[in-house]
Amino acid sequence: PVDDVCLNATAPVLPTTSNNGITGSWSPAVSTASVGTTTYTFTPAAGQCAAPATLTITVTDQITPVFDPVDDVCLNATAPVLPTTSNNGITGTWAPAVSTASVGTTTYTFTPAAGQCAAPATLTITVTDQITPVFDPVDDVCLNATAPVLPTTSNNGITGTWAPAVSTSATGTTTYTFTPAAGQCAAPATLTITVTDQITPVFDPVDDV
Repeated sequence: PVDDVCLNATAPVLPTTSNNGITGSWSPAVSTASVGTTTYTFTPAAGQCAAPATLTITVTDQITPVFDPVDDVCLNATAPVLPTTSNNGITGTWAPAVSTASVGTTTYTFTPAAGQCAAPATLTITVTDQITPVFDPVDDVCLNATAPVLPTTSNNGITGTWAPAVSTSATGTTTYTFTPAAGQCAAPATLTITVTDQITPVFDPVDDV
């Protein structure tokens, strides 16, 4: 008997000599192009006192590997690692390598390892752009005035921290950097604060009295 074969697998080659020494030929040609059971007939070569014989071959459908969908990932985030075994037990490899270097949706193809009656499968991963935190501008502040407190949540809902600490001890414009907290698809942002010099009040002199 011939074991079941997979759809579109290499067709088995049937022996032209039987186990009990009868030679002959088979028809029709063995095919794995469609699912089902086919009966093949062995016709003994002339000159042998032998009857025709039959053999059935069953072609089974390929298993489609099943995987959980992958959530959208952030631009330049760590690339997700795709499983090399499907939910229904098919092992294989993925191509191309997963990348988060550009925005968009990419289709990755899973190729089952040899020896499994399984079809290739695909999985899509969408890389989304980073959100830029938005903050209201800060008015100029006076030298040595109380330093303004910068918000730790942006106008569009991104939380994070600022660096360096805000200072009004010297005049000039300083750029402060907001770093989003982990787990948010957000880019760093900056805010400038200008410290202005104190104005010296000026008065007309008063004549001697």
